[in-house]
Amino acid sequence: MSRKTVALGLAALLAASSPFVRAADDDEAQVRSADTTFWKAYNACDMTTMGGLITADVEFYHDKGGLTSTREGLIESLRKGPCGDPKMHLRREAVDGSVAFHPMKGGYAILSGRHLFYVSRDGKPEQLDGQAEFTTLWKYDQGQWRMHRVLSYDHGPVPHTPPTTSLRLPATALAAFVGHYKSARVGMIAIAMDDDHLKLAAGTFTATLYPESPTRFFATERDLRFEFEKGKDGKVDALAVIENGVVSERA
Repeated sequence: MSRKTVALGLAALLAASSPFVRAADDDEAQVRSADTTFWKAYNACDMTTMGGLITADVEFYHDKGGLTSTREGLIESLRKGPCGDPKMHLRREAVDGSVAFHPMKGGYAILSGRHLFYVSRDGKPEQLDGQAEFTTLWKYDQGQWRMHRVLSYDHGPVPHTPPTTSLRLPATALAAFVGHYKSARVGMIAIAMDDDHLKLAAGTFTATLYPESPTRFFATERDLRFEFEKGKDGKVDALAVIENGVVSERA
């Protein structure tokens, strides 16, 4: 073996054992930790922390909003956008199990996955507002991992998944809910029987209702609940429409 070969081998060994060389095995844990810190700051509108976790020349691509460039530009867009209305709070949450890590040569790494967005307005309970895909290119920049290129795309509503089971009520119980209920906002709401469930019609909107309790029904098409209320005579005479846990309409 030549002296040159030995020298090269020794240099490689010393470089690999040097404390100044980042261990690739640690990259995923560090990137995921930085990502968690960034989104915690995002949900709290902590501009200082977010600013420290993005590169000076960051680029953020949004399928609805387009391109936002530079650290100053992105922070300002967040300040005026999701953090600009004190009566509204936006919370981002990654979908469990969807976030994948991909190492890249040269001090880069990718996190990709799917995230959900929840909105609370006027102090009311938050509601699921939408979902999107994301891809983030992280860069090892001045001793720490920072977001360098961010893509958020395929924004849209979250498909509704109705409960898989329902309560079976006898026809006589279902018949008690049949009738017309007048709403000040949407007009007349018609309820009819259809085999083992109910059908609702209000203008052009229709829904299929299955019972989850003796007086409460869920819609299969949307995340809605309908509570039938009884009057003093014990007969059903009112209908409450419940959306995201809050009564949104009465008829």
